[in-house]
Parts: sequence; structure tokens; C-alpha cells
Amino acid sequence: MRHRLKITFAALLLLTGAGLYGCVAARLPNVALAPRAEEASPPALGAFGADPPVQTWEDWRLRRAPLLREAFQATMYGKWPADAPVSVENQPLQPAGFTGRLEQWRVSLGAAGAFNMLVITPARAAGPAPVIVMQNFCGNASAYPRISGIEGPDFCGGWQRPIVRAIFGDSIVTPPTQLILDAGYAIAMFYPGEVAPDNSGAIETLETLTPEDAPPSQRTGAVAAWAWLYIKALEALGADARFDAQRIVLWGHSRNGKSALLAAAMDERPAAVIALQPGTAGGSLQRDDVGESISEITGNYPHWFAPAYATYAGREAALPVDMHQLIALIAPRPVLLGAARRDQWSDPHGAFRAAQGAAPVYQLAGAPAFTQSDLSAMDLSGPLVTYMRPGLHGVHRSDWEKALAFLNAELR
Repeated sequence: MRHRLKITFAALLLLTGAGLYGCVAARLPNVALAPRAEEASPPALGAFGADPPVQTWEDWRLRRAPLLREAFQATMYGKWPADAPVSVENQPLQPAGFTGRLEQWRVSLGAAGAFNMLVITPARAAGPAPVIVMQNFCGNASAYPRISGIEGPDFCGGWQRPIVRAIFGDSIVTPPTQLILDAGYAIAMFYPGEVAPDNSGAIETLETLTPEDAPPSQRTGAVAAWAWLYIKALEALGADARFDAQRIVLWGHSRNGKSALLAAAMDERPAAVIALQPGTAGGSLQRDDVGESISEITGNYPHWFAPAYATYAGREAALPVDMHQLIALIAPRPVLLGAARRDQWSDPHGAFRAAQGAAPVYQLAGAPAFTQSDLSAMDLSGPLVTYMRPGLHGVHRSDWEKALAFLNAELR
């Protein structure tokens, strides 16, 4: 009887979650498909404080880019953590019926801590494999609940899993593994909260990651810490001859999309970035009056950012940088920005205009012009690509299909 009640309760929660999803979807307006006319400001190649306008790619790379990286750290994300040694303990897992090679890596970072990373390689990889590095929200054990021996948290296990999937999409917990492996890509997955938790109690941890000479206003934020972990994962994978160090891609959704973009802006080694619905302080312009404001995001998640960022709440125009400049720091490497038509909170138009605003820097590096004229359809003719699918905030198989089409076009 008790077991039956438990099943009934779980089913009720599932139906409630699905029902809430449907109600929310019905009430949220569709985002317009036609782009808005306003341009991102300040112009990416224009004067930046005392620095004169950029004329050449060398001007950008050697003069402007370092200034922007410093400005993003000082005003938004906090200082980039100091370097830490990377060491790996590799434990093969051999689940029955699993078609790829599955390993569990313990990636240690000295005094900064350690995290567990699942590494899945195509069974018949021909030569060094390209890798998609992804951060997850629920822990590695949630992604593959039927495989024993996976270390780390399981925040979406049991009855919670179908509810999370119903609300946030079929691929929010587990990526379409076989689809990715069949496309020739290895997968490296980890939960960044093992080093920097996603709660206000993380401040103490973030202070230990902050370089000693940083002023209090530039204390390392969680987004910067998670971005740094992307780079540490890249270093661990790049040291293994089975993987192609020149084709390591960063994938992230929502807050993990923010950290994926920041990681590639701060470090030149990631080959490409896929950021799905990264929103405010990620891929969407902050001077827009649409979606999440600086006041809302710093009020709800103060640990994500440097304390300095909250001082720009309500005065976004005073912020010296915006997200088109962050994307421009990734040039000429490919960037895919994914959006959803009923996710106005993440501001799809702001992401589209950020890509437009970054495009002059890509052209300076020799890339084709950004010519996309509609928010929904992907244009794979250049390295800056956006799309907007139907639905809400989440991850679906269709997002992965678009991501793989993007990577096949840009990296091969």
C-alpha cells in the first residue's frame, strides 16, 4: 500500500509538473522572429575609454582584447582564478550494453579541490577524437542512473527525473549520447558545483579561488569559477593523446552557457562554444529592457558575480562592456547561440543583436559577414550562428541536432 501511494504521489507530481509547463507555455508570448533595429553599443571596434578605435586584427588581439578581459573581470565576473596544477585518476567503467568507452576521471586541482568527470569515447574512434565538454546541473549520476559506480551528486534521481525532463526538456539531464558518439565526438561531462557550489554559501569557496591581490569588489564570482573549470577540464583532456586538443568544444545551457562563453573569451584554446539560452551576463545584451535585469540576477544569485556588478543595477548604460564584446573576444572561433521562442527571460533578440555586434571583429579576422535576417533559422555560412526553436527554457534533442550540424560545418 505504501509503495502504491508513493507511485501515485510521484505520478501526481509528474502530471502537475507537466501541467504547469503547459500552463506556462500557453501564457508566455512568442518572441518576434524579425530582428530589432537597434545596434549593440558601444561599437566593438570603436574607442574604448582612452583606447582609440581598432583598425587591424593585431590592434584587436594585442591591444583591445586584454583591456576588455580586464574590464569584464573588474565590473562583472570577478578575477580569473589563479592557475592550479591538473592531475587525473582514470577509472574505466564497463556497463553492459554501453556502446562507447566510458571512464570516470577524478580531476584534481591541488588546493582548489577536485571534480569527477565522465569521459565517453566513440567505440571506433579513428585517430584523436574531438571532444564536447559539458557542465550539468544534476550531477553525473543523474545523467546515467542505471550505471553503478558513478561518483558525485544525484540531484535529479528517482521520481524527480521525469518531472525535470517534462519541464526542462528530454535532454536536460542526459544528452543524446548515441547521437553524439555516432557523429564522431567524445563527451566529457562534469558537475561544477563539486568545486564551486551554486548557493550563497559558496562565497567562502570563491574567496579562496580569488587571487590575493584582487580588491573586494572583484572577488571571483561563481560564473568565473565555473568557466575556469571548463579550462581545467580542457587541459586534462588535451594531455591525453586519444583526444584532439585542437578540437575541444565547450557546451553549456543557461548559467553553464554563461560560463562556457566566458571561458572561451578568457582562453584561446577552446575550438568553439555552444551556449544555449545563456541570457543576461551571458549571450544577451544588458542594455536591453527585455528579460532578466542586472538587479534581478544579482539579487537572486549574488554569488555568481563580482560584488561590483550589482552596482550597475538600474544603470546598465554605465556598464563599460556588454555581451557582444565578450563574444567578440572569442573571434575568430565559432559560436552558436541557441534560444527558445517562449523564453523571453533569456532575451533571444538580445543574443541575436550581440552576435551582430560581435560580427565586425570576426570580419576583421577574415570571417564572412553575419547575414542572418531571421531569429529562427540557422545560417551556417559563417562562424557566428544563432537560432530560436519553439518552446521554453530547457534542452531538447533538437538542440543537440542543431549543435552537431553547427560543429560539422565549422570544425570540419
